[in-house]
Amino acid sequence: MSTQKVQVSFRYKHVLLFLLLGILPAVALLGCRYPKDIENTMERIQDGVLEVGVTENPPWVIRSEDGPAGLEPEIIRSLAEQLNSEIRWHWDSEDDLLAALQHRQLDLVIGGLTKRSRLSSQAALTRPYYQSRYTVGVRSGAQLPTSLDGVEVAIPPINHIHAALKDENANPVKVIDVTQTESPVAAPTWWLSAHGLDAGPWEIITDKHVMALPKGENAWMLALQRHLNGYSNIEERLQQLEAAQ
Repeated sequence: MSTQKVQVSFRYKHVLLFLLLGILPAVALLGCRYPKDIENTMERIQDGVLEVGVTENPPWVIRSEDGPAGLEPEIIRSLAEQLNSEIRWHWDSEDDLLAALQHRQLDLVIGGLTKRSRLSSQAALTRPYYQSRYTVGVRSGAQLPTSLDGVEVAIPPINHIHAALKDENANPVKVIDVTQTESPVAAPTWWLSAHGLDAGPWEIITDKHVMALPKGENAWMLALQRHLNGYSNIEERLQQLEAAQ
């Protein structure tokens, strides 16, 4: 073989190697950029039916004569419109809905869910799309206390802030209807604003709100998360929904 042919063959192999080294990472990147669903959920939902489990938890999900209302049904209806999907709503308890989700009978569960370890073990969770900051508020015009030491703070009979208030040296008192008390009230900032209370500076606890999907449905998760990321004015909408209750 002539020297010229050897040089051409050598150059050809190097060009081929260069192209392969460039193409393979690009293919791998495309695989990462466009995640797949184990059960092809996204393909089925688009121009198809979206099965949504709902549990009542105003103002996140409100049961009405016209079907589910509240913040989260509004968000999902908006997404379904973009996907040209029909929604089938399924009412039940949170535990039963999550069990159905694990058996892939549902595509989504909503109901003011918050990020917690037990929920994470049962479902794939979106990143928190909103955080409810709990603080103590007083009636408009009343003076906020300088500290919570020894202050009686009204809370609902069923709550998850009692221990956190004790940590602030406050005296939590269970009240059947906190909207009727003249005492300071511990609640999320959006709730306080909706009921005409001035929020204090204390950060008692923070609830991180999420939605639950079946595990492994990555393309569906990506579509939902992008929609949630673009949803704005959530606190204002929560105030409106709560005030209308």
